[in-house]
Amino acid sequence: MHKRNVKWITVAILLVSLLLLTACGGAGEIVEENENGVEAPEKEVRTDLIWGAVQDPDSLDPRLTTSAYAEEVLELVFNSLVYPDENLEMQFDLATGLETPDDTTYIFTLREDVTWHDGEPFTSADVVFTYESIMDEDFGSPHRTRTFIASVEALDEYTVKLTTEEPNAAALSSLRRFIVPKHLAPSESYEGGEGSFAFNPIGTGPYKLTQWIPNNVITLERYEDYFEGPAILETIVRREIPEDETRYAELLAGNIDLAQPPERELDTLADNPKFTVEISQTLNYFPIAINHDHKEHDILNDVRVRQALNYAIDKETIVSHIWPTASVMHNPIVAGTWAYDDNATYKYSYNPDRAKELLEEAGYGEGLTLSITMSNSAANIQLGEMLRSYYAEVGIDLKADTMEFSSALSKILDGDFELYHMGSTGMYDPHDFMSRFINGTGVTAYNNPEFNALVEEAVTIIGDLDARKELYSQAQEIMTTDAYNIPLRNSQMFMAWNKDFQFDYNYVIRSRNLKHAYWK
Repeated sequence: MHKRNVKWITVAILLVSLLLLTACGGAGEIVEENENGVEAPEKEVRTDLIWGAVQDPDSLDPRLTTSAYAEEVLELVFNSLVYPDENLEMQFDLATGLETPDDTTYIFTLREDVTWHDGEPFTSADVVFTYESIMDEDFGSPHRTRTFIASVEALDEYTVKLTTEEPNAAALSSLRRFIVPKHLAPSESYEGGEGSFAFNPIGTGPYKLTQWIPNNVITLERYEDYFEGPAILETIVRREIPEDETRYAELLAGNIDLAQPPERELDTLADNPKFTVEISQTLNYFPIAINHDHKEHDILNDVRVRQALNYAIDKETIVSHIWPTASVMHNPIVAGTWAYDDNATYKYSYNPDRAKELLEEAGYGEGLTLSITMSNSAANIQLGEMLRSYYAEVGIDLKADTMEFSSALSKILDGDFELYHMGSTGMYDPHDFMSRFINGTGVTAYNNPEFNALVEEAVTIIGDLDARKELYSQAQEIMTTDAYNIPLRNSQMFMAWNKDFQFDYNYVIRSRNLKHAYWK
């Protein structure tokens, strides 16, 4: 795989250059000389971006969505107290300082120069409002069980204190939630249709939303009063183009400037001098998840059935065929990270004969029928076909229930599935992964008391990675032998864009860095 290296210049240099250009050739124009020293026609410097996106967001109220496609937009419209940088270290955003007088208290000093897109000032009241609504079970935020705080209070207009019930090693990274305005955002559960805050969000970020035509286009315009100074791009038009081939053709034709191309075309694009291609390792986890609390049957409560589902498919072949840059996973913690233990992880090899034996022992020797819920992306259509073929060999009739992304996500969050395929993203601490499988609180309702105890103890250990690692090792052994789900892949993220567009992309920063992007 080839990679084009781009030499990035700083925003300061860019601004100086723009000032010089204004003096020489007019704002937004470049005057060049050809090789004979004759002045060439002026070229305008573009200040817009046309972005070909894979899926539409399901909501733009950041309290109500965990979708990576929504995050791409939210990162431009909102800010958080802290955010992870490319090294996974938390940096200040709306905060300017942090005191931790003990292991359960986080006191943030806030910026005093921030305004919402409607001009109202940002204060500690907005932080309190955001976290109280997230913690309110009736509000229904999916972040409630992933935000590890017990209370939040404003000490003054620009100081806020958050506390945890007990020491929690994942608490700080969980405080990366986007802050919403108290004076505009609903405090009670609501439907996020047209006209609602979730459809017309107001944030503090470098861009404000001016148009959303569902399943078509989102238009963002630069917020001139952004506290770090206005972004360089004036407008970002995000077009939804779910079909890989269409998105790729539009990129080649120059109709879009930035897009995620089909994986099989990465080498071709990397060799094309018209494009920059960036490939980035991630902490994303894409399983075939199992519902342990199905409302109509208990088939999947039998560990032998769950183990058979793992043995029946050739994960290496599936992943290499559909996602050639991805790697097979065997538990939710990504291999190579400090908490992963290869020796403690049970790996299910492709063994259809063993799968048949287990199904026979479980009383399903005559076969059974199951369904898998997932979005209707081209890759998922392929996945459904391959899974259906593998499972048919062992007597399982698999129905692929594919649909538009937000509909699939809604069904999954409601627990209305048998199996599903969808990813978990934005995991910066092992507890972010493991907490989704404790006490039956996650969408899969997995509940193993021994596993629960290990994960709950591990997160209380602050400053001793070895002690945490030992507990996670034991937890990985339990969950994998218990076939908690069907681990599938760790994805790599990749993006391609016009070579004249200067963009510092990686999977952690993602669209957040578009506020610094510019055209040469």
